[in-house]
Amino acid sequence: MNSHDDGEPSSLPAWRERAALPPLGALRCFEAAARLAQGAARQQRASAGTFVFRLGEEWLGLPAGLIDEVLELRPVHRLPHRRDAVLRGLVNVRGRLTVCVALPALLQTGAPVAARAGAIARRLVVLAAAEGALAFEADEVHGSHRFDAEEVRAVPSTVAHALARFATGVLPWGERRIGLLDDGLLLHALNRQIS
Repeated sequence: MNSHDDGEPSSLPAWRERAALPPLGALRCFEAAARLAQGAARQQRASAGTFVFRLGEEWLGLPAGLIDEVLELRPVHRLPHRRDAVLRGLVNVRGRLTVCVALPALLQTGAPVAARAGAIARRLVVLAAAEGALAFEADEVHGSHRFDAEEVRAVPSTVAHALARFATGVLPWGERRIGLLDDGLLLHALNRQIS
């Protein structure tokens, strides 16, 4: 039979008495649980993710789930009898011919800017679109960036008209701003241009 400090017999089994936490231990558990809950709430708020890249002077973001892979630049093979500013041609991605588009032409972001000292080399970004893979050349790639959806600001009226048409918001990113693109509108416009 188990007994408490006061000499009274206990009705709890011995393992249960050892598992019972003293008041200070319980307080620590509650504090730890509260810290975990705060972290989970913060993680839920930061549930949005974007793939950040640069075209010309513009830093842009697409939903991270849309990106299939990022590769070194590959030769783009022009299609005969197609003189389209948006359709660049075909590019070989792991043995598959993939349509390569010129996002700067669609978004009117301007010509590529000369590489800055220490800048990452231009990259080929492959999109995993439902209608089929598409690729585009980015002047610079930062990669994935998680953010709190409350940080997103409205698109200012000073943004170029073509880019503003595809932008859902602007995300502050250090001293820069990322134009968040609507992937549905962008893919629809690209598919319309290349078909």
